[in-house]
Amino acid sequence: MANPFVDQVREGMEVRTVDGHKLGKVVAVHEDKFVVEKGFFFPKDYTISCDAIEDVREGSLVLSKRREELGIEGGLLESLGHGHQEPLQAALRLEEAERQAQEAARLSLHEERVEATTHTEQVGEVRIHKDVVTEERQITVPVTREVVTVERVPAAARGARSEAAEGKLFQEESIVVPIREEVVDIQKRPVVTEEIVVKRAIESTEAPVSTTIRREVAEVVSEGELDATEVPLRKTGT
Repeated sequence: MANPFVDQVREGMEVRTVDGHKLGKVVAVHEDKFVVEKGFFFPKDYTISCDAIEDVREGSLVLSKRREELGIEGGLLESLGHGHQEPLQAALRLEEAERQAQEAARLSLHEERVEATTHTEQVGEVRIHKDVVTEERQITVPVTREVVTVERVPAAARGARSEAAEGKLFQEESIVVPIREEVVDIQKRPVVTEEIVVKRAIESTEAPVSTTIRREVAEVVSEGELDATEVPLRKTGT
């Protein structure tokens, strides 16, 4: 039974393996085969059977094999060139070896960075206490008072008759004269003499803080007749 995707093969279409690896582009189309141009994976142009096509997705031919499964020995690929016909696995091994040779051995060095934050806590307090004290204070207040003056005046000098009134002769008698004076009354009222105002202000300063951090350092030790050169650290813009 013919592959249903044979009629969809066109020149210029990309060829990919089922696991998504790009193999190259179609440069020629035959009745039941198509030619994939040589490239990194193919050292020569190769003809691939249309039976290997599993699907056509977004203009690309998807093969039913993974990249590691492709090879000349299985009859899937046919070399169009001349000379030694090595399988695709050999090309893949060469690619992996070159990739590993280009990769540098890496050892990451770490160090701790200090990040300081602040929080607010009570370190003390200011307490203002009001007491009541008693003291003696003397003031001077002007006052008035009555004084008594006793004066003896002869009756003849008054020009009056010195006749005794009847019924009051030789009897005891007294008169009362009230004497008055101003007395100081003390009244007290509270008044505000001053106020105690307590304000809080925030000021900025710098507080030195010490801490211990850890960091990793690398020591380059070469064994044997090796020339190990340490390149200075290159600082980036970040």
